[in-house]
Amino acid sequence: MSIFAYKKQFLTLKSPSTIPTGKFQIQWLGPKWFQWSAKIGLQFLHFRNWWGKSFQGNEEAFNLFQNPETMSFEEKYKMLVSFGNSPIDGKPSLFLHYTKQAPFPWPYFVDEFRVLKEGELLGMSYPRFAPILALPFLIRKS
Repeated sequence: MSIFAYKKQFLTLKSPSTIPTGKFQIQWLGPKWFQWSAKIGLQFLHFRNWWGKSFQGNEEAFNLFQNPETMSFEEKYKMLVSFGNSPIDGKPSLFLHYTKQAPFPWPYFVDEFRVLKEGELLGMSYPRFAPILALPFLIRKS
């Protein structure tokens, strides 16, 4: 599917009814060139070895990074979890907001999620000031 098809699909989905818990692994979406660009580009933005996200079941979540040698996880870049109405379409969504302790540019980005199916959340990541630039990604409960 194209990036635009995922964005269109996002508009049809509903917000999770509760805050998720557990580890969710990133699943790259879209054409191969986009997947490659996203994965490589994130390495230059403090996301080398990024594996996914960890939800604590409360107002906190973390990005998970996997050590390629030991396969162990490290939690970094705390995010604040909340529910609210989307600036994309005004419908309810689950939001992750990076704290000011996260490295630049992440305090200026938002991750917004809706349920694709049980255990899968379709996300849109975008600059706070420009939700029109949202890019899709999927996280799957591990």
